[in-house]
Amino acid sequence: MRPRIVIVAALAVLLMGWMLFKHPAQTRTELPPAAAIAAPPDLPTPHLATITAATPVAQVESQQTTNLMACILKGDLPTLTLDQLKTYLEANHRNAESLLAAYQATHERALLDEAIARYPNDPRVAYTAWFRSQPDPGAPGGLQARRQALDLLKQAAPDNALANYLSAANYFKSGQPEQAVQELQAGASKPKYDDYTQDAIQSMEEAYRSAGYSDVESKAAATSGALLPHLAEIKQAALSLVELANSYQQAGDPASARAALQMCLDLGQRLDDPNSLTLIQPLVGIAIQRAGLAAIAAAPPDADTAQAVQERLDGLDQQRAGIRALVAGQPIETWLPNAPAEDVNAYFDRMRLFGEQRALQWLAARR
Repeated sequence: MRPRIVIVAALAVLLMGWMLFKHPAQTRTELPPAAAIAAPPDLPTPHLATITAATPVAQVESQQTTNLMACILKGDLPTLTLDQLKTYLEANHRNAESLLAAYQATHERALLDEAIARYPNDPRVAYTAWFRSQPDPGAPGGLQARRQALDLLKQAAPDNALANYLSAANYFKSGQPEQAVQELQAGASKPKYDDYTQDAIQSMEEAYRSAGYSDVESKAAATSGALLPHLAEIKQAALSLVELANSYQQAGDPASARAALQMCLDLGQRLDDPNSLTLIQPLVGIAIQRAGLAAIAAAPPDADTAQAVQERLDGLDQQRAGIRALVAGQPIETWLPNAPAEDVNAYFDRMRLFGEQRALQWLAARR
């Protein structure tokens, strides 16, 4: 009796093996292993306890995407490997954009060094070299290293005001206010202002997609990983202008003080663009304008000037409150992980085309 059972069992195993060989299970492109995800110590395993053999494949994929999106929104971006980006780099002939995107996604310094060596006149390369030139500008040689990188950026993008603004910040830090003021004046005369964030997001999106991530995941990771180190530098340059104006005022030179504060206001207004790619840029612009106006109010001015200053401050406060209310009313961190893919794609597309503020307004209208 037992030999018969053994034979039947063996036949069943062979039959199952033949069926698996003829009809292999369908699989999707796997996301990078957990070891390749950058610092997710507080992210739980994607609901493994609730995923059973009876769970639909689509539901499993949805749970994985939801958890990855939540991870991205917390700043834990997927870190890619060189092997994952090999095809991407080859397809783009290792051009400047692909090397910079691969560097940001993998943190492999050799990729940035290659970009600097091969494309020294590309402004995007020069910009990246600037903020990667020295992690601590206060360290010995830090300002000099950044000065060299800024000079390269000014040569690579002579028509871009960004290079002048960053150069002014560097001059203020090195105790050279006259050169800083000259740079700010040069930047104010240039109509173009490009921080290269748009290019960086596009390249990063393509890099993540080539590594097997979905369109939604790629757009979210690329946008959330956008680096904006220039905004802190520009704000610091504006605050240095306020300090310079105070020095002029104390020295009995109110005309020079007013000129310095007007430059501060102009700089803030340039950043205060409702159609900017990110919301942080107009908020920085508002903060710069408020700092300049507060300095003007402390002068003390005449009655008409005081009233005009207060009206502008009130307007800026209302504008800032409106932005904050818009963000609070559309909590992206709770909407995005569970939203339909087509809505998420549309949101990021609108953000790229019209700016984050208008994208949030579109989302508010839909909701």
